Amino acid sequence: MKKPGIHFRLLMAGFLLISAATFTLEAVGVHITRQFMHKRFIDRITFLAKYLALNAEIGVLIGNKDNLESLASSLLDEEDVARVAILDHLDNYLVDLSRSVTGPLSFVETPVLFKKVNDENLLYQSEINTPFVKKKIPETECIGKVRINFSTHGIDQLMITITRQFVLFSVGLVFLTGIVFYFLSHSIVREVTQLADTAREVGQGNLELRVHPGNLPETRDLAIAFNAMLDSLEKSRKDLNRVTQEMVQQKSLAEVGKFSMMVAHEVKNPLSIIKSSMDILKKDWSIPSDDIMIIYIEDEIKRLNRLIEDFLLFANPAKPTFRSDNLNAMLENIVLRFDIQYIESSLHIDCNIPQIPFEANVDSDLLTRGLSNIIKNAAEANGNRGTIYINAYHQKENWIVEVIDEGEGIDSENLEKIFEPFFTTRSKGTGLGLAFVFQVVAAHGGTVSAENNPNKRGAVFRVEIPRERRNGNK
Repeated sequence: MKKPGIHFRLLMAGFLLISAATFTLEAVGVHITRQFMHKRFIDRITFLAKYLALNAEIGVLIGNKDNLESLASSLLDEEDVARVAILDHLDNYLVDLSRSVTGPLSFVETPVLFKKVNDENLLYQSEINTPFVKKKIPETECIGKVRINFSTHGIDQLMITITRQFVLFSVGLVFLTGIVFYFLSHSIVREVTQLADTAREVGQGNLELRVHPGNLPETRDLAIAFNAMLDSLEKSRKDLNRVTQEMVQQKSLAEVGKFSMMVAHEVKNPLSIIKSSMDILKKDWSIPSDDIMIIYIEDEIKRLNRLIEDFLLFANPAKPTFRSDNLNAMLENIVLRFDIQYIESSLHIDCNIPQIPFEANVDSDLLTRGLSNIIKNAAEANGNRGTIYINAYHQKENWIVEVIDEGEGIDSENLEKIFEPFFTTRSKGTGLGLAFVFQVVAAHGGTVSAENNPNKRGAVFRVEIPRERRNGNK
């Protein structure tokens, strides 16, 4: 069984705490209100009883039941008063009025006191002889009592109504605070969940993913630290891949160097003998130059010889000799040679080369060979027809030339591989031409790159050469 998540736990904890606090306050509030209202109600009945006792003093003293009954009747009109009784000092009922009320009854009693306040009044003499009272009365004496029976039903009903209102208010408050707490906890948990989801996807290999910093300071700091960690891991991975590729390339070059020595002795020399022998046979046997078999043999000898030369040139590159040269003039000479070479084909070279010289320290022979490889590849991509566009310009201290063809372009997965040794997509390619270009441009401290033409079909090769040589990368 899956354990509850942090959002559910926070929500339940908040709900229980808020509910407990709210209903505890509600219970305490209702209890205090009940006590207060009962006390005030009893105080009110007690006040009424004292007021009746004060006004009934003369009536009790002289036994005037009509007056006492009038006083008791006015008090009986009060709400929740069920019975009003006035008794003499012997607990004989002088007045006893009642009515039916709902709920349990309680009562209060208040003595009726006689107080002497004026000696000149006959009623307040120390000895009184009347038909009703024949005794000596002191200055203060209890001459009777007032008893009021009352019901708390109204208070109880009012408390029930107040309690219901308290409960409804408490439920509403719990519901409202629950909604607020839900969105508050959701905003916290959402950012934590986002971090967890991102960490899970990164663990599955998606190192390009990054966490969006949240609104909370703590999760924002955590997201920034997490992204910094991913950036560091990505940089380390790229550095490791670069070092690994360099090691593989160095190993490949070492193997190429060893193999080139064998090719030079074991293949190139026999190939030269085959070529010389073919020339002798053609002469001695009077074989015409347009013989189909002779053409095939000579084409294959040329292709093998070109392969060997490319192989040897890449495996044992010449050490560059730098001297100042005009790169714009050098490029014009390269284009001129290609114009002559393809004069009988339908291939056209459209070039835009500034007439203002751009002087730079370069090895003209190596750079001419490298640029020629790029233009030759463009011609082959065009199928030796159509148009090749060559644009040269400079930015600050860098000379830039772009070669644009009208071929099929380069597959996106091959863009990062075309400058690697022995990588080719052509059946008769060696995979060393562009690797040699990269080698030459890097020796000049420049960069070379390739991309598909964003405006139309074809590929764009861009070479950037600094005026002063510096270390460079692809």
